[in-house]
Amino acid sequence: MKTTRREFIRHVGVALGSLMAMRCVPVSCYEPLPEPITPSPTGSNAGPIWTDLRECWVDLGNPDLQSFEDTDFPRELRQRHDDALAALVAGGELDAAVADEIAAAFEEAVAHIQRQQASCYLFQPPGFTPRENLVQQAQILDEMAKEGDLDAETVAQAQEALERDIAWLAQFHAGEIPGEMDEIEVTPEAAETARILVELLLGDQGFGDS
Repeated sequence: MKTTRREFIRHVGVALGSLMAMRCVPVSCYEPLPEPITPSPTGSNAGPIWTDLRECWVDLGNPDLQSFEDTDFPRELRQRHDDALAALVAGGELDAAVADEIAAAFEEAVAHIQRQQASCYLFQPPGFTPRENLVQQAQILDEMAKEGDLDAETVAQAQEALERDIAWLAQFHAGEIPGEMDEIEVTPEAAETARILVELLLGDQGFGDS
């Protein structure tokens, strides 16, 4: 029997809740979020701007980005991403604070991919690990979407990891000095950003409401 998106999201929520209960550390134990402050970026009602935003994240794997030089491609990619976020905020589909978190995460991901082309970057803490994990989680979710292999527990783990990475990178991007990754406080905006990115990267995948 075909699983509906509503059932899938419920299963993800149950799995994420179980993970939090087993690993109740400062990074996970924040006040419960209210109802999502943005609409789902996927499903039958997803608009073309959400699609444009998703394509920007998928393009992190584009070979044209694999260069230390800031060529036309990364500049245009960042602009496309900024334009999509601005349009979603202007249209009331995305909270401005969450859009800022998404923008910071994307900028750091692009910077990470470019800087990997320089060998000296591999020895430069502290931003390497959270940037690398952010990019890897995005790639994993995109591959899961392409293969149709959606495991609720894996998705929940990816979302939890993204929450930490996004919270850490938001502080780093703002010029602050974040603490240790396992001690970072996940803000409601970071949690919402992670939720959106998970749904964005998974796409429809046959989970439309029936």
